[in-house]
Amino acid sequence: MKTLIVYFSFTGNNELLANAMGRDLEADVLQITEPKKRGMFRIMTDMLFNRFPKIDTLKISWKKYDRIVLMAPIWNYLIAHPMKSFIKNNKESLKSYSFITLCSGRDTQKEKIAKQLKKLVRYEPQAIIEFEILKLPTYKEQKDSMYKVTQDDLNTFRQEEVYQKLLKSHSAKEELLQ
Repeated sequence: MKTLIVYFSFTGNNELLANAMGRDLEADVLQITEPKKRGMFRIMTDMLFNRFPKIDTLKISWKKYDRIVLMAPIWNYLIAHPMKSFIKNNKESLKSYSFITLCSGRDTQKEKIAKQLKKLVRYEPQAIIEFEILKLPTYKEQKDSMYKVTQDDLNTFRQEEVYQKLLKSHSAKEELLQ
């Protein structure tokens, strides 16, 4: 059995993390895409009206995976709406899942993410992991306030205890399956 990482990324940061984590975990990685290009106006209206935008269909053989990792940005304490659409469309298959985000890491954010996931899926995630951009040593406020994660930043995240625990738990499960 394998791990599947399903991600949505607006700026490319969560995509970079998803692909790196996919290599580290030897997991399959699938991207959530949308038929229409997303901009800030659509993000704001989705948040305002709690919309579930249309996303392209992902063909997933769920029986092939024993672990599902969902990865998406958090916008003003809310899970990115394309990920929410994916969850809504696939909640029956998400009985054992984790949620990971590369985000700013605001106070009480993790609790709010947990409530949203519980409402959407009806099952609590095994884990919620926040990799916080604001804690990076290289973080600098940019004009557009969209920090672009670098390979060095990914290496910093890889050194975090939670990342190492994730790798070890994956290895332990793999050993048990063999």
